[in-house]
Amino acid sequence: MLTEKEIEIIEGCQKGESSSQKMLYDTYGPLIKGICMRYTENLEEAEDLFHDVFIFILTHFEQYNKITSLGGWLRQITVNKAIDYVRRKHRWAAIPMSQFEVNPAVETTHEYDGIPMEVLLGFVNQLPQNYRTVFNMYVVDDICQDRIAEALSLTKNNVSTLISRAKERLRKEIAKYLKNEEYSY
Repeated sequence: MLTEKEIEIIEGCQKGESSSQKMLYDTYGPLIKGICMRYTENLEEAEDLFHDVFIFILTHFEQYNKITSLGGWLRQITVNKAIDYVRRKHRWAAIPMSQFEVNPAVETTHEYDGIPMEVLLGFVNQLPQNYRTVFNMYVVDDICQDRIAEALSLTKNNVSTLISRAKERLRKEIAKYLKNEEYSY
């Protein structure tokens, strides 16, 4: 069920009202920017992707169907555009991103065992691009391994290996972090 604010944003953006577009930016910009940061290698790329995604959203608002939540719709568009970006950058084969279902209920702003989200995101951002992309698609965006393999023209075994290696690197980083935190008390 949409909130009053979401309805106001949707109707205003569909009419091209700048006040509604600003409200959209203020309300959902951090979500969109966070997803862009997960899929790019640096802040400049993330900002470029964010700009492209936001323009796409504003020019395609008539496609919003009010069946999914506004945040879920924006999240799905952003993930799809981010994956397109990564695929173009790495020349992975193209398939229509509309085939992907993104779970909009996945929450990405919590802490893990007392480790701040910024620290965890820093660990993920330090992963090699191929590890980071597959990890984000599988763990964060809840896309199944078969679809990841198809999207990135990899075998399911390759995807599974990349996820496993990403998780192992993250476990090591988390263990180091926790060990350092233990000694700082």
